[in-house]
Amino acid sequence: MLSQIFCVVLLFFAFGEGINEQSLSSTELLELGDKAFGTNDVESAIRQYHIGIESLSDEIPLQVALSLYIHLGSAQSHLGDNEKAVAAYRRAILFHSDTVDSIGDDEDAKRDATNQAAQAAYYLGMVHQNTNNFEQSADAYALANSLDPLHWASVANLGAVLQDDMNEHADALSAYNKAYEILTQNNAQPTDPPEDLKAVLSQIQYRTGLAISSGMAGRKCALQDDPTKSVPCEEMAKHALSLAIQYDSSNEKAKHMLASLTADGTMSRATNEYVTELFNGYAKKFEQSLVGELGYNGFERLRRGFDQVFGGSDKVPIFDLVVDAGSGTGLAGEQFRNVSKALVGVDLSESIIEEGKTLRPDLYDEVYVGDVIETFRERKPIDLIIASDSYIYFGDLDPVFQAMREGLGDGGYVALSLENVSTMSETSLNSAKPDWRWQLTPSGRFAHRKQYVEAIAEQHAMEVVRYETLDAFRYEKGEGVRGHHFVLRKAAQEKEL
Repeated sequence: MLSQIFCVVLLFFAFGEGINEQSLSSTELLELGDKAFGTNDVESAIRQYHIGIESLSDEIPLQVALSLYIHLGSAQSHLGDNEKAVAAYRRAILFHSDTVDSIGDDEDAKRDATNQAAQAAYYLGMVHQNTNNFEQSADAYALANSLDPLHWASVANLGAVLQDDMNEHADALSAYNKAYEILTQNNAQPTDPPEDLKAVLSQIQYRTGLAISSGMAGRKCALQDDPTKSVPCEEMAKHALSLAIQYDSSNEKAKHMLASLTADGTMSRATNEYVTELFNGYAKKFEQSLVGELGYNGFERLRRGFDQVFGGSDKVPIFDLVVDAGSGTGLAGEQFRNVSKALVGVDLSESIIEEGKTLRPDLYDEVYVGDVIETFRERKPIDLIIASDSYIYFGDLDPVFQAMREGLGDGGYVALSLENVSTMSETSLNSAKPDWRWQLTPSGRFAHRKQYVEAIAEQHAMEVVRYETLDAFRYEKGEGVRGHHFVLRKAAQEKEL
């Protein structure tokens, strides 16, 4: 009994407070640091990892040394000290390169150490990706997979960086194919296999379809199983998106993009789930991408056109209640703030609303997550509705125009902008289907015909008081996108519904 108590006391002094950390071995310091990290005592963990690294000797197993460097990098990354995290991960990779041959003939130990180095490269790629160092991120992910050919996550992330941030769609496609192959082969277990394999495979196939449709439209693609044969790339994209839906029937992004490629005339609007997921994933880079990279200026032009209805910006009245439908980060709301007594923003994406609060913290009197159709009915009477490119995820505009009719007060205004089809597509549609109303484009957005918008407005007691084309209001693949804006006014004598 006494010996048991004595052992407990010794353990307390070895790993409790007041410990002489300098006297511990690197292995003990790794264990101590991991315990501290596990209880969120990150500063202590970093200190203990540092001492453990300083105490390294030839007798310490390589796996322990690599763990000290890797866990140090993770702790520093946790605190947001990305430069030090990058340095720690790099030291782990270099330490492995310099010492792995010293293991000798123990192939299992060599493989374990190399897999650790691959994990360090993977973490390095993540830090670079999160700090917008995309070339370094791609290099790190590629290194991770070269060290550990079964590291599926490294090539999946490599594909995302190449596609989303470097516009290298063909290389992204190769990366996605490799990740898919790793996860579906039966020869060896992938490194850290996903808990929900089907969901991951669905996402990989969705991104595969997106990479093909975005970067290879109108081209022929070689079949992976037989490179001597080729098919239209669009067919390969459809196949990948169909596979994505087979793996996960709830993949709304895949459903939407498949409908856009097949010109599905039965789709009348994007689902709320699709729009929410799209913008939640896009929120952080939304404004930089839209305005900085794609040259979007529709929100500014919408306000200038609205001013012309009243004879100039100095003659626009103050509106008691203005609702910014699909408010995003507040680009359009900011344009109308000075004519709004109360400005309310509503958007389906919580992430993009939070990003808007960061960029423009005092813009709205109220901003919340919600559906615009429900909002119009709940907040009536509304004096002005702003919808800057917010209805491009509706094909059939009848439900949203019905809700605007119910929500607007008599004489209330709507300022909205929409996308139009290309000149070539418009000519083709006018010839083949003279009564066309909207078109689901390969981008996944709906483009609307001017005459359709005018007709649907008239059906809902709204008059078009101004129309203007918006050529090149945004650029896509280097070409200006066509659009148009409308200013509508609800009839002054409209009866309440």
